[in-house]
Formats: sequence, structure tokens, C-alpha cells
Amino acid sequence: MGPRIIAGGLALSAAVWMAGPAAAATTGGGAAAACSALAGATVEAGRIALPTRGAAVTSATLTDSPAHGEYCKVLGAIHPVDPTAPDIRFQLNLPTAWNRKAVQFGGGGYDGTVVTGEATQWAAPGQLSAIRQGYATFGSDSGHDAAAQGQDPAAFALNAEAWNNFAKDQLKKTHDAAGALIARRYGAAPRRQYFSGGSQGGHEGFLVIQNWPQDYDGVVAFYPVYDLTALQLNGVLVGQSLYNTPGAWMPPEKMAMLHEAVIAACDGLDGAKDGLIANRPACRSGFKIAGLRCPGGGEGPACLSDAQIGFVGGFASDRKLGITLSGVDTFARWPILEGADMLRFSLGKQARPSVPPRQATDATVYFMGDQLTRYAVLGDAKADTLTFKAADHAAQLEAASRTTDASDPDISRFQARGGKLILVHGTIDTAVTPYNTIAYWERVQARFGAAPLRRFARFFLVPGFGHGDGSFVVGWDALAALDAWVEKGQGPDGPVAGDTARATAGRTRPLCEYPAWPKYKGAGDAAAAASFACVAE
Repeated sequence: MGPRIIAGGLALSAAVWMAGPAAAATTGGGAAAACSALAGATVEAGRIALPTRGAAVTSATLTDSPAHGEYCKVLGAIHPVDPTAPDIRFQLNLPTAWNRKAVQFGGGGYDGTVVTGEATQWAAPGQLSAIRQGYATFGSDSGHDAAAQGQDPAAFALNAEAWNNFAKDQLKKTHDAAGALIARRYGAAPRRQYFSGGSQGGHEGFLVIQNWPQDYDGVVAFYPVYDLTALQLNGVLVGQSLYNTPGAWMPPEKMAMLHEAVIAACDGLDGAKDGLIANRPACRSGFKIAGLRCPGGGEGPACLSDAQIGFVGGFASDRKLGITLSGVDTFARWPILEGADMLRFSLGKQARPSVPPRQATDATVYFMGDQLTRYAVLGDAKADTLTFKAADHAAQLEAASRTTDASDPDISRFQARGGKLILVHGTIDTAVTPYNTIAYWERVQARFGAAPLRRFARFFLVPGFGHGDGSFVVGWDALAALDAWVEKGQGPDGPVAGDTARATAGRTRPLCEYPAWPKYKGAGDAAAAASFACVAE
């Protein structure tokens, strides 16, 4: 028997649509047969809105686990038009007890690893996985294999189709291929479709809002890299200021000293000494880095030189990019003087960078920027980005930005179709600065107005939360909050997050909508959210 071709996709008859709930309830041998029927299935290229050579299922296995219950694990590949480009590999999970909803999960970094859709993101204690809740879930590797890139995670960008897939096309291609397979398994399309991701996955959430809003009822985006090109250009500029200025580099012990000094000065400004700096405005005005200056501004073992103070000041300030990328000409400051621990996101292991091509032992923000600049902008693996001048390569940078950035504050198409957005960022994120997200939010708010925007989008800024780590690690069922908003019109008003950091697990805090922050009321258990009030002062 040849491969089963999925033609017609979601164009199903009324009778088949009505069969959806019954199909979802299939159990036992019926579920096994329905799953195995997907093995070897293909999706015609015409069912995928962007150009491909179609998709094929490589395996379909009925699985039962304590975490997810019974589901059909489907692995497949979407074939590129360019035969020299890699496939987009994907995983689709189809629960036997389907709730008629689906979630597409985003990736991270430069992607390159199949997003399984099995992990539970930012889980609160006792939270069920999306599959266990009945969602069909799926994700992809964005169209390349990270393992094949070695120490150069952006090397795939030398292939135009692979770059375009990573930049955004894989999102629509994976969505459409998964949708066709979901319709085949259950006899109906999902009644609700959500997207959830953080970092690059948060960027991908912004991409679907701005490019294919008709496909999604709601998006959860944590610490999004929405302006990827600007972020990576900023990383190159940071690297230049760090490595081209004699004495600017800071060893780990000095980064730790700076972090401890900021915590000591600012921890109690929100009313509670709990290792979290919530009152950022007071910290910015109250902490004086000059108190750490070495005598005469020279070198010293337990102080900062003038060169190091200068670097920190530049890192903690908005930085002009020298060009405009999708409306962005300035990259926001980093929270290094507001509690961010640079040991979590290294400034590198040596004062001098490795010779080109750069290595992951260099400052992380520079390494990531060097990758995109060499491979996606210059197309030259041997380029030295410490001498890179943005103005000399404006056309290439602008082309990269047009392809992948999601900086447009006009998300009115998403609003018009009834879409809902939950946006979360932490105050001590040193992989994607929270001030970058704040800058975007303020542009969107200027476009819509505060009250109309709040009707379909909420932004929570969390003290002590980093890039999935930090002094307070958010545990919150954001997907459930999104679903309640979409299904019942119940917006996430006054949500509470649990801390899942190992040392402080179990404490809770209110999630405050920006620009508010949680202030201790002066009495009550400092580990309980009820002892804090969201204030904006």
C-alpha cells in the first residue's frame, strides 16, 4: 500500500465536522488504529500556504505515560523547495481524549532542535501538561539541525531557504502541516489554536501575531526576542566596547562583587529584604557605582577601574544602533545595575576574544550577535565583527530585519479577530533585556491607548525573574489563563505566581501589570502574595 495522501486538508464536509467530538473520544484499540493510520501519511504541498514539496509522517506511535496520558506521537518532516536545504522536522502529539484545541510551541536561541510539545512551560506546582489537559501540541526544529552546525549555531543561514524558514516561514509551514494531520486524526480542525513560547519562542509568538493572526486565538510570549536583528547588532556593539577598550573586561569575581553591591543597596527598597529588587526606579537613582571605583581609577582586586565602570555604564544605557531596523534605531539598556547577575549570562572567560570565528567562551551577548552578523548579514564565516560598522552594511542588516524581526506595534489584525496576548518578562533577564520588551509595549500602547490595549493584551514584569532562571522563577499556568480569557472573557486580573527556584520554592508573589510592581504592605508573611500590593509610584 502506498502512502496515504492528505488532500483537501481542512475543507471537510459538514458530516465529518460533526464527527469531531466522537473521534476525539476514541479509546483502546480504536485509538491505536487511528494512530497507526497516520504512519506514512503525506501532506500535499498545496495544503501548506508557503512553498514546500509537501510533508511526510515518518512515524506514529501510540504512547501512554503518567505525565501526558495516552496520545499519538507523530514525527514528520516538511520538505524544502531547495533540495540542498534541510527538512523542517516536527513533532505532533494527538491525545486520545482531545479537547478540540491545539498549542504550537516555540523554540529557543537559533533553534535547530525539534520542539517536542511535551514539556510544560513555566509550570506551577501540580500543573498538568498541555497534552494531559487534552490539547494537541506541536513544534519544529525551524528547518535545520543544531547538531550539524557545530560551534556555529547560525551557520545554517548561508542557505537562503533555511534562513527564511528559521526567520519565520517554518511557523506557518508547521502550523499548516500539523493542522492537516489533526483534521485527519479527529475529523475536525481545532476549535481553538494557541501559540506559546519564550525567548526565540516569544519572538515566534510575535511573528505569528503580526504575520498570520487569522490562525491563532491567543499567544503566550515570555521574554521575546522580537527584534532579533537589533538584539544581535547590539551584541556586536557591546562586544566592541568590551574587547576594543583596554581594561574594560570584568572577571567573574568583579561581576559578583557588583551584583552583591546592587542587592545590598536596593533589596529593601520595595519594603521586603527578600533577594528581589522590585522598586527599580528607586534602585536606579539610589545605587552609585562610583562607590566601587578603585583609587585613582586604576586596576585593583576588589574594586572597578574607570574602564570597567565605563563599560558597565554603557551596558546599562540605551545604545544607538547607527541605523534603523524595522522602526528600531536604539536598543534598550540592560539591568546590570538593577539586580541582574552577569554570572548567569557570561561576559566571557577571558579578557581577549577568541580569534575569528568566535567561540562560546566569549561574552555570550557578543557571541550570539557575532553569529547572526557573520552568517545572516555578511555571509562570511571568517569575518571579524570587532571591526564591523553597521552603516557600511545597512542594506544587509535591513534585509535581515525585514525577514525576521517582529517590531511592528500595529497588531490590529490580531485584535480584530479577537486574539489575546499574555506577555511576561523578568527584571533581571540578561539574555533579552526587559527594557527591550518595555520599549515595544510602550509603542503598542501609544498605538492603541492603555485601556483598549488592556482589553486584549496584558504585560507582566516580574521582579527577580531572569531568562527562565533567577531569584524568583515564575510558576504559573499561563496557558490556562489564556484559555480562560479566550473562552470565557475572563482576563488575567490579579494573577499570582509561585516561585519554583530551588532555594525559595513555595513563596508566591502577585504578577503586576507593567508599570506596577509588588510592594510589601509592611505586615504579614513576606513569602505570601497576599502581603504585597501592586503599585506604580
